[in-house]
Amino acid sequence: MSASAEETSAERPRTPEPVQHSAPQSSNDRNQHPSLQEILQMTSTTVNFISTITTLFHEKGEQNSCFREELRRKILFTAMNAHAWASARVVHEHTVARDTLEAGIHKLMEDEKDQDRMRTRLSEMFEAINNTVASLTGLG
Repeated sequence: MSASAEETSAERPRTPEPVQHSAPQSSNDRNQHPSLQEILQMTSTTVNFISTITTLFHEKGEQNSCFREELRRKILFTAMNAHAWASARVVHEHTVARDTLEAGIHKLMEDEKDQDRMRTRLSEMFEAINNTVASLTGLG
């Protein structure tokens, strides 16, 4: 919210000062219509009330428009962040999946190398056993 909106919300509504009317002088004056001066004073009081009400109405309208503008800005920012997150999430998930698959492939390759080494060692061991048996039996 802007500083001017905060200042206006902190102010108390201005009320017009009532116009004091003079008391009627006699009972004959009560039967007579009010004078032009009295009518003008009553009208000016009414105008003051109307202007005060419209001023308050316009101030609230301005505060509402500031609030709506701020709300629009925040909604747009949130929507942009959500879109950016959704776009980045796909890339991140693909990167993580690729890294996981690559690690799995490297592990399989290492396991195959270990198995080849074991086969070679077993083959060498059986060949050594066969050679030993052949040399003991005199076949070789």
